[in-house]
Amino acid sequence: MSRPFSPREKQLLQHLAAQGQDADILMAQIEAAQYDGAWFAGSQSFEIATDTNVSTYWSGEDIGGGRQIGPGCTVRIDGSLPDSESNYIGEVFLWLVDGRLSALEYSWVTEDMPTELPRLDQLAT
Repeated sequence: MSRPFSPREKQLLQHLAAQGQDADILMAQIEAAQYDGAWFAGSQSFEIATDTNVSTYWSGEDIGGGRQIGPGCTVRIDGSLPDSESNYIGEVFLWLVDGRLSALEYSWVTEDMPTELPRLDQLAT
């Protein structure tokens, strides 16, 4: 069942959208979208239900079936550069289908799955 984004979810989505070209299109999609469920129990990755009446976004590459990888960031323990085994957690990025937001993916390289979305100060582009 869809629900409005939590403040943290929305803040993260807006931060990622701001990294892309034509960020205003993605920002408008976020305003018209809702959280549509976790990928699996405990997952921080989630589906996004996007209004079909929004302008579409094109990142320049269709990886098949209308799917596009949208803007994203790497996730670090403290946001510092460069990546290292001691500070690299994973990545967070947007997925789009036919130009509309469809999911936020939080992939990780640590032994334990993250239990919450990353803070903005953990992100680096």
